[in-house]
Amino acid sequence: MPVTDIPPRQPLPASRPPTGHGAAADTAVPGSGERTSRGVVAESWLSPGGRPRWARPLLLFVAAVAGAGYTWRLDAAPLHPYYGPAVRSMSSSWRSWWFGAVDPEGTITLDKLPGAFQLQALPARLFGFHHWSVLLPQVLAAVAAVCVLYGFVRRWHSPAAGLVAAAALATTPVVAVLARSQIPDMLLVTLLLIAAGAWHRAVTSGRLTPLLGCGILVGLAFGVKMTQAWALLPVFGVLHLVAAPNPLRTRVAHLALAGVTTLAASSTWIATMLLVPATDRPYIDGTVDNSPLTMVFGYNALSRFGVDHGASIGHARSGGYVSHGVSLGWKTMLSAPIATQAGWLYPLALLGLVAGLAWRWRAARTDQLRAGYLLWAGWLGVHAAAFTIGSMPHRYYVIAAASPVAALAGAGAVSLWSWRERPLLRWVVPAAVAGTAAWSWHLAAAYPKSLPWLPPAVLVSGTVATVGLAIVIWRASSLPPRCGTARRPALRVAVLTAAAVAAIAVFVGPTAWAVTTQDGVAATPASGAAGYRGGGRVGGASRRPSPLIRYLAAHRDGRRYLVAAQGSRLARHYTYAGQTVLALGGYSGNVPFPTTGRLADLIAQRDVRFVQLGPYGNRRSAIAAWVTSHCVPIEPAAYGQTGDPSVYDCDQNKR
Repeated sequence: MPVTDIPPRQPLPASRPPTGHGAAADTAVPGSGERTSRGVVAESWLSPGGRPRWARPLLLFVAAVAGAGYTWRLDAAPLHPYYGPAVRSMSSSWRSWWFGAVDPEGTITLDKLPGAFQLQALPARLFGFHHWSVLLPQVLAAVAAVCVLYGFVRRWHSPAAGLVAAAALATTPVVAVLARSQIPDMLLVTLLLIAAGAWHRAVTSGRLTPLLGCGILVGLAFGVKMTQAWALLPVFGVLHLVAAPNPLRTRVAHLALAGVTTLAASSTWIATMLLVPATDRPYIDGTVDNSPLTMVFGYNALSRFGVDHGASIGHARSGGYVSHGVSLGWKTMLSAPIATQAGWLYPLALLGLVAGLAWRWRAARTDQLRAGYLLWAGWLGVHAAAFTIGSMPHRYYVIAAASPVAALAGAGAVSLWSWRERPLLRWVVPAAVAGTAAWSWHLAAAYPKSLPWLPPAVLVSGTVATVGLAIVIWRASSLPPRCGTARRPALRVAVLTAAAVAAIAVFVGPTAWAVTTQDGVAATPASGAAGYRGGGRVGGASRRPSPLIRYLAAHRDGRRYLVAAQGSRLARHYTYAGQTVLALGGYSGNVPFPTTGRLADLIAQRDVRFVQLGPYGNRRSAIAAWVTSHCVPIEPAAYGQTGDPSVYDCDQNKR
């Protein structure tokens, strides 16, 4: 049921707690466009279903500002050094597009499911391969996530809470980073938010159709980030069994059908790779057995929790995020490297969760407000546990926790604000602002060289907001019961001013980090910003053939491949230059593809002449040993460079 703030001087029904929940139902007729306590609001585009007239314009403002920020100098944002060349290849060949191959020839796939990159490749194929065309789906996904979160929180809690949640998500630093990158986690979050909205409709109405839609959306999310999309299935399933209004037998049947739907939607690409003969499709990167099941469930799942899987390539590790060589374990989500990405509003979100559960804990089984609180708590808890127990090699993984933190912060802000005229509980409002500001100061102070003005700004604004709220609350409490702030214009202005300063204290930290990220400056330790510097630009210098490429092209002698390059770091340069390249060893350079026998056949068939070995510890691989013993090294001086030889000539006539 929608929720709005309780108007002053209106007595609270006995069944309502002092949180502001349920006020809309007491003052409005759904769908009529009327609010009985504050006059008539005409039904219009601005207020569909009797919603406040300010809700939709403010949402559009938040979405527009977020979209403008995410697209600012978008063409200057670097592409990912691995995913960028893959998307270029996928945009030039429908076969590579479907299989998710990293090269136009379609010899080896990505080490991930290709769902997100297939989406990025479509505008690149339509408009040409540019930074903005590749990153456009990511920007749209980020803006869509902001709007979808608003819609969910509005239906579950209130329009005001939805707006706060939307603003919180839009200003989350990791969201700003991933909106301008090729990392698939942004699209994953958007799909899961839409799935959660479908789940909420199913739990509210008891209908099967939205629950099946939830399953399909989770399946699409699986195609984006594999098993991480399934992390919410236990939360969805348990809460549906608990809160849906249907009889138990119907609930179980609906859940079983939704599970089958999820599995079917998740298995499309995997089934294709299993059904197509291995000789007619690309090799599966990250595996030694060329199996999509190994890549998805071994390389990208079990190995992240310290389980060695002999058929996958990678080192098993667990224990959370590693900072300065130390696994943080249970402190991962609270550590500055992680919390600065999505955890600025932890205190407010925690207060909102505690307040909501304390209020609705004894409600009926089908209580939708409690189900929503438990959904966000489960969403956050599942990912916090996974990041603590398993491997968390990248900080941007924490974007999975951004949505529940934003939603609970929005609900908490509205609920706590409604306490400002309640005895005893009113003092929780300044305490919440003080706690959130103190936490923000702690995070900002952890990196004093990044934004030196931020810690004092948070400290000053938080202190002013806390003191101001305490004063106006004390002043309001001394007034007669019938003389609320509505009848004291000066006091009302003071309350609004204190609230505005409190909003600044709460949001200045994450907003500053998000805006700094948009400048393309690594002012934060976000791995999203730091990790993409090596991507290089597609335009300009990266499109001009290097001396090495010119040398190889001049001596190619009609070979199918310009070069066979070991690992994606080397192969990407040739892909960006529009050359055909055989990626030896996949992403790491250590995958047994092609085998030494197959490489020898390609050389004998005059498909390959030159091989470039990587300098990243891959010289000990079987393919590197074969090349160094059967091919002739080319001195770097031959193509205008210096250093040790890395390119080998395997022309049989020269051996």
